[in-house]
Amino acid sequence: MVDARLARILKLVRRHVPDLRLVHKDEVRWMRWVGGLLRPVVPEFSSRYTTVMGRTVFLPRPARQMPPRVLASTLAHELVHQLDQQRWGPLFYLSYGFCLPVGRSLRAHWERRAYAVDLLLARERGGEPELERVVDTLVDLFSGRSYLWMWVGRSSARAFLEPVVEAVRTGDLDHTEPYVSILKAWRGTTETREEEWASRA
Repeated sequence: MVDARLARILKLVRRHVPDLRLVHKDEVRWMRWVGGLLRPVVPEFSSRYTTVMGRTVFLPRPARQMPPRVLASTLAHELVHQLDQQRWGPLFYLSYGFCLPVGRSLRAHWERRAYAVDLLLARERGGEPELERVVDTLVDLFSGRSYLWMWVGRSSARAFLEPVVEAVRTGDLDHTEPYVSILKAWRGTTETREEEWASRA
């Protein structure tokens, strides 16, 4: 039986990425090579973290083995990256990986946009306590080795995340795309803003 929430998220993602591919990292030779290269610094690259490039989402395990809720939230997060990649093209990849050193990087800007999804879903799951728990996790991610110290210093990382946390807390982010459509798909209100406009035309 197909999980309804996952089906809605997949439908939303495929509206923007019709040729979406979900691939296990271990099935791709160059991904295994990257995992080996990063192992001394980010040993969990292959076993924990998802990577997205264009239409392909490289998962740490086969999609069929992931809990539907985990896969749905992962794809919602990665959709933000895919939309940014579509909009900015080579600039996204250059700024994410190469343009700035560790410490204060544009990589953090792109990840803050995507992790806004995780903050929204945390609020959906458990309100303020769950939101704060996820914020603490993100502070560690942003300031630590997992993302190659993309925003060094826990207090600095917390301050960098705070505008998005506050927008989630107040509900302001609920009215901004793509978060509007992601929340509707997550909750089961399947009409996106684009579909609403089309129905009124």
